[in-house]
Amino acid sequence: MKQLLPALFLSLLFVYSCEDITPHIEFNAEDSTANSSAIIAEAASGDNYEGTIPGLDAQVIDYTLPNPYQHKPQLFRDSTQSMSWDEAGFSDGKSFILFFKQFQFEVIDRKKETIAAYIQFPIRGFKNRNAFINSFDSVFGKEFIEEIIHQDPLEIYRNKNGAMIGEDGQLWFKMIDGTYKIFEINP
Repeated sequence: MKQLLPALFLSLLFVYSCEDITPHIEFNAEDSTANSSAIIAEAASGDNYEGTIPGLDAQVIDYTLPNPYQHKPQLFRDSTQSMSWDEAGFSDGKSFILFFKQFQFEVIDRKKETIAAYIQFPIRGFKNRNAFINSFDSVFGKEFIEEIIHQDPLEIYRNKNGAMIGEDGQLWFKMIDGTYKIFEINP
């Protein structure tokens, strides 16, 4: 009996020690450090966009896709609701977005003559084209230009008056005689 008790104790100890309740993570032999470091490098680079969230990655936007807000209102990230492009007087919202992207480059390049051609004169503060061009630098200051440049083309606010550019309505566009015109400037 003295020998049976230690043998029973050892066998129970052996059984309980083999039943490890801690899960183990097994290493997959197909994984390699070179492959793992490539995956980590790709994730760290930020260049892993797959196109699943259009509009959130400003560097990759497919403007060839149909505009989903042509015929229905749009809710922006800040909870502002905008009219549809149709209700705002734009028969093709996608073409205005493409026009606006080009307009942003013209503002960056400070093309006074080209920007003046987009304005419907007379406009508050400017009787004609020459008056605007002479005052261009005072109107298109650093903060004003930054508002225009940082405007997300997919989040242009629209109402019955037209399309608003900038947080505080720095520029307003509408369709006049088949072309996009600025009808209000608020520097």
